[in-house]
Amino acid sequence: MNQKKIAMNIDTKADYIVIAFTGDLEYGMIEEIKSELQTLSLDTKHGYIIDMQKVTNIDSTGFGMIVNFAKKVSVKDKKIAIIVVDDFIRNLFAISQVDKVFPIAKSEEQARKIIKEDWLGELSLNDY
Repeated sequence: MNQKKIAMNIDTKADYIVIAFTGDLEYGMIEEIKSELQTLSLDTKHGYIIDMQKVTNIDSTGFGMIVNFAKKVSVKDKKIAIIVVDDFIRNLFAISQVDKVFPIAKSEEQARKIIKEDWLGELSLNDY
């Protein structure tokens, strides 16, 4: 039987923080990671890049974790961009309309540019 796994790596850059997820962001899998995100220091100049390049699946629990983290970040006037390269994951973002709340980038460089600019989504975080 294939054991599902999840991992999170945090990489602090000069003016932003990259949070890279690996595996399945699903119900029953993310409790420990959710706790780590809630205790993460918000000490960054521009904001956060959530790297989903190695995510194989995400459900409503995973999206909820990202949205809750974003609400915490927005209180500090920091921004979030999300890297999504996989078509399946990109479709899940579209179905859930999370792509209307957060900018979706194809690379860290593109995401870095986004968090330094003013990006307005179709939906506000509070309306989502």
